Amino acid sequence: MEINRIYNEDCLDGIKQIASASIDAIITDPPYFVGMTHNGKKGEYSDLLIMKPFFSTLFQELSRVLKPTGRLYMFCDWRTYGFYYQIMIQYIPVRNMLVWNKMSGPGSVYNFAHELIVFGQKEVTVTKGCNVFTIPCFCSGAKKTNGEKVHPTQKPVEVIEKLILDSTQEGDLILDCFMGSGTTAVAAKKLNRKFIGFEIQEKYITISENRLKQVGIQSAFNFQ
Repeated sequence: MEINRIYNEDCLDGIKQIASASIDAIITDPPYFVGMTHNGKKGEYSDLLIMKPFFSTLFQELSRVLKPTGRLYMFCDWRTYGFYYQIMIQYIPVRNMLVWNKMSGPGSVYNFAHELIVFGQKEVTVTKGCNVFTIPCFCSGAKKTNGEKVHPTQKPVEVIEKLILDSTQEGDLILDCFMGSGTTAVAAKKLNRKFIGFEIQEKYITISENRLKQVGIQSAFNFQ
């Protein structure tokens, strides 16, 4: 599989083409309702078990491609953390939970001013710093340095840059199974890292390409 490409395909299909123990860091933000349908209706959080086969296969593959000292960062919230944790620990030990303080956010029963990141690693290496960090989200100033928001769950590039700097060296290879608008790819190339990404929606492949061009990066895109 070629590096510095975003593949327009299901990550469960694409990841099988990645060599074992070749990835230095996995940084990804799964959509909450991947594969979730019940009688033709959109799934609810109470239906998370519908997703278990998908994520069991995914975590097994992530464990295979991740180097022994490689690191996994998976974004989630309070509703999905427990679900991911129970599956992830079967394949990759969960070492900590990071808390991104977004400074503000939506919500009717208290605002969601933070986001959780499950952190996993097979062989422990020392990581300095606190597991709580503050970076503004789009509704509290991130668009000043990130431009307009082009994806419903788009992360500021500074958040991904922090995780990359915490866990990799220049030239390392980063995987994002749910590339979305391409933030992981943009951050990786800005920091002289390599990337492989998967995104099933073609419209976001186009957005990713445009974002990479804006920062002077000519990346290859593969449309299946």
